[in-house]
Amino acid sequence: MKEMTFSRKGIFIAWAILLSSIDLAFAQDDLTTFREPVNNAIRYNKSLKNAELENQKVALDQQMVKGKLLPTVSANAMYGYVNSLINIDLPTQNLPITGINLFEGSQSARLSTQVGLAGVTATQVIFSGLQISNGQKALEQKFKAQRLLQEASYDQVAQEVIMCFDQLMLLKEVDLLIADSEKRLNKEHQKVMQAIENGLAIPYDRDKIKLAILELESKKAEVESNRELLHYKLSELTGMKGSALENVRFKLKEILLDKDTATVMNRKEISALEASQKAYEYAYKKEKGTKLPQVFAFGNVSYVNAFGTSLKIKDLPVVGDLKLSSNQLMMAPNYAIGIGAKWTIFEGKTHQTAIDKAKIDMQINENKLSDTKEKLALLQRKTIVDYDLSMKKIKVNEQQVEIAKNNLYLASRQFEEGLSDVTDRLEAENEYYKQTLNYYTQILNQRTAALELLKANGNLYQTVTR
Repeated sequence: MKEMTFSRKGIFIAWAILLSSIDLAFAQDDLTTFREPVNNAIRYNKSLKNAELENQKVALDQQMVKGKLLPTVSANAMYGYVNSLINIDLPTQNLPITGINLFEGSQSARLSTQVGLAGVTATQVIFSGLQISNGQKALEQKFKAQRLLQEASYDQVAQEVIMCFDQLMLLKEVDLLIADSEKRLNKEHQKVMQAIENGLAIPYDRDKIKLAILELESKKAEVESNRELLHYKLSELTGMKGSALENVRFKLKEILLDKDTATVMNRKEISALEASQKAYEYAYKKEKGTKLPQVFAFGNVSYVNAFGTSLKIKDLPVVGDLKLSSNQLMMAPNYAIGIGAKWTIFEGKTHQTAIDKAKIDMQINENKLSDTKEKLALLQRKTIVDYDLSMKKIKVNEQQVEIAKNNLYLASRQFEEGLSDVTDRLEAENEYYKQTLNYYTQILNQRTAALELLKANGNLYQTVTR
């Protein structure tokens, strides 16, 4: 008998655990209702589009740096006319037999020619002091950091969209609440009108109820105005219109979270700062590489043609003036190939200053990373406390609604039997309305606290879109 009792108890506990886990799963799966609107909002968001364009610029910078390892080929062509006066003084040479002195004194000459030049030159970096490779790695990490920061904004967009829909659902609950109160007050109004005809009530009672009905009409107008604004805001956020927004429907109830899963830290900002730290480290290595020599290979093919050349040398011994001319002097093809190196040994403080700035950037980012982790840990704790508090407040609100509902029932019966006046009856109606509205408002606050908890840990968007 004891074994049978234990078995039934174990089965009961197992079912209780299973049902609670199913409720929890359904509560979190309710967020998947917003998958399409949230994804639309992310695609529609102009700030996120600009962030993506900024990241594309970094990707282009990557390609540009990578291209520095490829050969650079240039072609050049030139035509020109040269006219030059030349004065030269060579050592005098005496000819033994003739006794003639050559190159005695300075000699003057005039040269004129037309020159055509064309060529192709190619250069390629062989070793850049690791500047190119480190620069490329720095840009890769920068691209990763910017992409992570872009994804970090997804949670904020998702929260904004969900909260707008939550407010719409709250307005639906207010509609039902107003309709319910209006139905009761109209019924009371008809009873009072009959009582006035029979001399059992006075017009004052009728007017008080009528005033309460008019107040409900005012609330209905206010609700409709708020609904219109929310539809407009959601259209601006998601690009969805009319019927598409109306199709997103759900019951306004608590979002129950598995805190062990929801509080796993997954903030993209931390990953982005870690990627930025790597980028700054590579940038630092890049600047240090400027102290190393750069080695490059080069090659050149050229064509030279001098034509219409004339050279006149004046006052040569014996000969007198000497005139020389050439129709054409062509040198082609001319080949040149080799390896060169450039090593900047001293350039003021330019290199050292760049290195020091890169080191400071690393320190600043490291401080940001440490500070962000501390603040997110505090935010995580705060959102857990707010979530737990919101759950406790809902239980209190449920009791308040139940009491207000019972009081409304008693006030209605007493008013019907003439044991209370219309003021007491309307006070009970207003109290029930207020407590019920407070309950749904607290439901909204609890959902907001749950969204804040998910967002604080970077898990909101992935929970919505899983």
